[in-house]
Amino acid sequence: MRISGLGDDHTTLRALVDVCRDRVRELAAPAEAGAGGTEAAGVDIETVIARWQLVRPTIRLVRSGRSDASIRVVAAVGHLLLALLNNAADAGEAVGMAQVDLTLEVHGHSLRGEIRDYGAGFAVAQPFLPSRMFASSKPDGLGVGLALSHATVERLKGKLSVQKTDGPGVRVCFDLPLADGAGP
Repeated sequence: MRISGLGDDHTTLRALVDVCRDRVRELAAPAEAGAGGTEAAGVDIETVIARWQLVRPTIRLVRSGRSDASIRVVAAVGHLLLALLNNAADAGEAVGMAQVDLTLEVHGHSLRGEIRDYGAGFAVAQPFLPSRMFASSKPDGLGVGLALSHATVERLKGKLSVQKTDGPGVRVCFDLPLADGAGP
């Protein structure tokens, strides 16, 4: 006798195990270009987003932007996207609003993104200054995710900003140069 829903649960669990396995492989792989690691090979942004949605199924992801094709980027951009999506999801869940808006667009040789959460937000726009780097509006938050995101963007010679919204939450915007051969 087969219990209804177990097949779906098994499929979901298998997919989660695959995501964990792939992440461990990515972390264990050499990061130097040309060393055969994921940094050299790049990652597909749509795959990164699909994996994030698998891990965070209770979050409604609203997508926008002008990207007709799949975008390949260095692995660090994939990690950045995951960190920012998780921060946004956590902020919204903390106030009972499980939605994240994501805009991604390729403009010339750069990837522009905006992630909006529906959390409590910040009282004022917070520039990235050393005194503000580890600020967090989460009760137990240390601001490490945003600080690491900023460090990643700087390393990739991009820009990152946090902006207030007209309603609840904040927008985190980034502009990153795409490596030669990356993009759609």
